[in-house]
Amino acid sequence: MRLIQAFFMSLGMFSSIPCPYRPWNEKARHLMLVCLPWVGLVIGLIWYGLFYAMEQFGVPLQLEAAVLVLYPYLVTGFIHLDGYMDTSDAILSRRPLEEKLRILKDPHTGAFAVISVVVLLLLCYGAMASAVERINFKQALDIASSDPMLSLILIPVITRCGSAIAVMGGKPLAHSQYKGEEGKKRPTAEIAAVSITFLAVLLTAFAYGAGVWSAGSSYGPVLILFGTAVAYLGSILSAVRELGGVSGDLAGYALTMAEAAGLVFLVFVS
Repeated sequence: MRLIQAFFMSLGMFSSIPCPYRPWNEKARHLMLVCLPWVGLVIGLIWYGLFYAMEQFGVPLQLEAAVLVLYPYLVTGFIHLDGYMDTSDAILSRRPLEEKLRILKDPHTGAFAVISVVVLLLLCYGAMASAVERINFKQALDIASSDPMLSLILIPVITRCGSAIAVMGGKPLAHSQYKGEEGKKRPTAEIAAVSITFLAVLLTAFAYGAGVWSAGSSYGPVLILFGTAVAYLGSILSAVRELGGVSGDLAGYALTMAEAAGLVFLVFVS
């Protein structure tokens, strides 16, 4: 029961998906990050469902790509995009560490944040439009033929596994909302649970690509997910090196960067 409560608590905090059941149990709070990848699964299923529906209704490619790119930001209430902008603003300032941390906490939007989000949206739109254009319609809707667009279901799971592990296992920044957890025992069991989820997702994608559940074999989906994971790792490590710790903003930054990378990988394997 506590795990179920933690899932809905995580769904309510990290997404804007309407849900009539919004419990809060302080004893389940430590499980919220464990459930974050499952929130990603819900987000991913809706993402692929949007793609499927728009293909069925013959939505023009440009509009379809725009909706698919905007969806991950809308469904999360822009919280991760906000972290991406704040962190980009701090890192690209190239100031001393103290000044970077001040910029990170500053609620005002800086020039580097605006530039970064424009570059991000242009890249994601170009990648999504290219992927949709290159995928054959009939193949794309045939789940039995190793459809690379199915990666949209699992990309949010991979990125949220990364965020959960980074926040639970990393050193929190002084102003992070997770700073109060620093003195507590490292949540080894929770980190292990998320790591198992991560490995299970990769193994599932590998089995699907190998043709275990599909008519043909294609390792495109597992390559997309692996590339997304590597992009998350690279993004969070570079951000931590620049700023000296982990916070919700940095986790959102790495998540946003990794999902953009996932879309780029999608173009090259579709």
